Amino acid sequence: MGGEALFFKEIDAVLYPGVVLFLGLILGSFSTALIYRVPRGISWVFDRRLDTARSACPSCHSLLSVPDLVPVFSWLFLRGRCRHCAAPIGIVYPLSEFVCVVGCLGIFAASGFTPAAFLGMFAVPFLVALFVIDLRFMILPNHLVLILGVLGILHAGWIGFSEGTAMLPVSFLLSAGLYFLLSWSLRLLMSFFLRRESMGWGDVKFFAAAGAWIGMEALPLFLILSGGVGIFLGFLWRYVKNERIFPFGPALILALYAVLIINA
Repeated sequence: MGGEALFFKEIDAVLYPGVVLFLGLILGSFSTALIYRVPRGISWVFDRRLDTARSACPSCHSLLSVPDLVPVFSWLFLRGRCRHCAAPIGIVYPLSEFVCVVGCLGIFAASGFTPAAFLGMFAVPFLVALFVIDLRFMILPNHLVLILGVLGILHAGWIGFSEGTAMLPVSFLLSAGLYFLLSWSLRLLMSFFLRRESMGWGDVKFFAAAGAWIGMEALPLFLILSGGVGIFLGFLWRYVKNERIFPFGPALILALYAVLIINA
């Protein structure tokens, strides 16, 4: 019996990471669709311009098939160009897919192969998409932030159900509200003293979504990490872009992911 148990344990040690890797690639492909479509107002499900739900090359509008859509590998094999018209494909897309894979594997390593961990993995493509969109356009789209917050409440609900603490999702919902009030107050104070808008409404709403994931106990750590990362990214942004105003969303996103891993 001991040998049989060891055999299945070894199978699981290979199977579980393989499943997470495969899921990460699929979610990575989804994240690139969000990155391209959401800022342009294109539906995730159905592109009315082409009368189809399938993805297409933005340059020649040729519909993409399996050889074009394998996450990360298609970009490598096609050398970063469209198979139909040879138009360049930005490196941000395979990088986003790769980061999604790494993000999912990180949650698996911290939380194991559990339903709660899978809910965390389903949040990864939204975090990646929000990160890239905020860097590019300095916006955090409301519906992506809302979906992230809903996933956080579902995550708390599952943990509460599995641990027999039925009030846990209510507690995290209240945390979301308190995070919102705190960030809104910080926005008012900083705008008053700096005489300019210092935090966008998207950042305030993201605070609420973060509260739905990590609760009140993690607030000090979240504030310290987001502030530290924000200062670093601010200096980097000024050095690279030579601009004083920079998107704060990426710092919040990195801080939230880090807290999820630390508190898993």
